[in-house]
Amino acid sequence: MLVLLHDYPQTVTQEELQRDLLLLPEWRQQKVLSFRFLIDRVLSAKAYLLLCQGLRQKYGITEMPSFDYVGHEKPILHGFPDIHFNLSHCRRGVLCVIDDEPVGCDIEEIEPQLDLDLVNHCFNEHEAASITSSDNPCITFTRLWTMKEASLKLTGEGISDDLPSLFERTSPTYRFLTRECPDHHFVYSVAREM
Repeated sequence: MLVLLHDYPQTVTQEELQRDLLLLPEWRQQKVLSFRFLIDRVLSAKAYLLLCQGLRQKYGITEMPSFDYVGHEKPILHGFPDIHFNLSHCRRGVLCVIDDEPVGCDIEEIEPQLDLDLVNHCFNEHEAASITSSDNPCITFTRLWTMKEASLKLTGEGISDDLPSLFERTSPTYRFLTRECPDHHFVYSVAREM
């Protein structure tokens, strides 16, 4: 498994984005430019460029990848059915994971305050207790959230109202790589099948 990360996307300037756009195929340029705000354009461009970097590094693939979609818009590589990838981004970082088996990932910014309504809506009683009793509830919340979203992206399900029971149904079938990066204000998780 190859994990690639670009942190501090919020520092990318319009000039840097223009240089990145020249590296993208036309269809991806159009997607990037469809976003209104600079940060969203940067995130979209950097995610694609990380994928290109990873495909070169891991498989020696130098052609620009294109996507097909399955499930709830889970991207797969057109023409490379045995290569799996997933992309995620937040305002603090861009994440790309590439592997020989299905994979899902999520990166989220650590919020400065805990939203208890969201905790109670998205987590079961045991998970909510572990969040609220943690030494750092915001990091624990973000870690558990990224694990849930990475597992949903792995399967292509997408976010559902059944988040509290997600791990009761699925956790023995997944393994997770989670990194907490409080200095960069984000947490990311990668989910793979057992």
